[in-house]
Amino acid sequence: MNKIKTHKWLAAAAAGLFTLTVTSIWNANADQIVPLKYSIALIGDMPYDAKGVAQTPNVIADINANAAIKFTLFDGDTMSGKGDKCTDENYARIKKDFFDQFKNQVFYSVGDNEWVDCDRAVKGGYDPNERLAKVRTLFFGDSTGYIQLGQNKAGVGTVISHDPKYPEMQMFSYRGITFILPHVPGSANNAAVTSPANKTYNDTAKDGDDAEYKARDAANVAWINKGFAKAKAENSIGVIVVVQANMDWEGYLRDQASPNNEYTQAFANVKQALLTNTLAFKKPVLLQNGDEHWYQVDMPMNETAGKLVEKDKGSLVENFTRIQTFGSGFNHWVELQIDPKNPNLWTFIPHLVAANFDKHTV
Repeated sequence: MNKIKTHKWLAAAAAGLFTLTVTSIWNANADQIVPLKYSIALIGDMPYDAKGVAQTPNVIADINANAAIKFTLFDGDTMSGKGDKCTDENYARIKKDFFDQFKNQVFYSVGDNEWVDCDRAVKGGYDPNERLAKVRTLFFGDSTGYIQLGQNKAGVGTVISHDPKYPEMQMFSYRGITFILPHVPGSANNAAVTSPANKTYNDTAKDGDDAEYKARDAANVAWINKGFAKAKAENSIGVIVVVQANMDWEGYLRDQASPNNEYTQAFANVKQALLTNTLAFKKPVLLQNGDEHWYQVDMPMNETAGKLVEKDKGSLVENFTRIQTFGSGFNHWVELQIDPKNPNLWTFIPHLVAANFDKHTV
């Protein structure tokens, strides 16, 4: 059984003393303080495949029609890992037919199918690093001019920071929340793996690129640390981190001899950075990921002495919540309602798009 640690923010909320979560913005026109409450859309793993190409416009239309939505967080995988070729033409089509169709701004955390898996024969047999460079150029730009996705070029009206070397890494604050988008894709985070259990489809004997992985992994940790430092400096009421990969929370400390250990360890540094910063921050932290394609909300972080442990051991980190989004065959979306008057801060509202319902024979 988990031992539960009670953080000060949770105890204060229970006592009705949580003044920290009623942080407000200044309404210059009304010359008064107004409470914060707003919604954003959470999506991932789409259009992805032929079914998604047909159904994703229904998702976008549903989001665009919802006046409460300020912007969308997309956790990656615009295409399938089993057949969609990593061509310039496909990238351009995705930008035009997907990202450009959103009324409001879209923030994109890059997935593995867009570049890591492009070396597969079924994906065209490309050099993943060359394809990553193309993804950066088309969807993010560079220090001479960053690209904003979505139709509303005014955006969220706040400064978006980018890592100069990794323009896909983004960070911004909006109405009391700090948003951090590192670059953590699936397929073992592009780390070099040799075990057959970690390789898929027609991958070669050694998959991944350790040099690329290690440099980006260090940059991810630094970006996460910087984001939480920003949240602390701005007295943010919460932090949201968006990645593509399901970082194997369920089997985090498998035996070192396990064939799956290569995959698990590829995310170890990012997960430890999340744990260390979450414990220090003490206020609500939300991790959004895709990768698995089914909707799930859980609290998967457990620790002992500041180190991650498996889910049935150690102490639950109760200010850390994870949401995994719909996608790839299950084309729906989730509304995240952020309300400082809610002691839990987050409310998740799944939006099931009727036009995308599967037909059942029973």
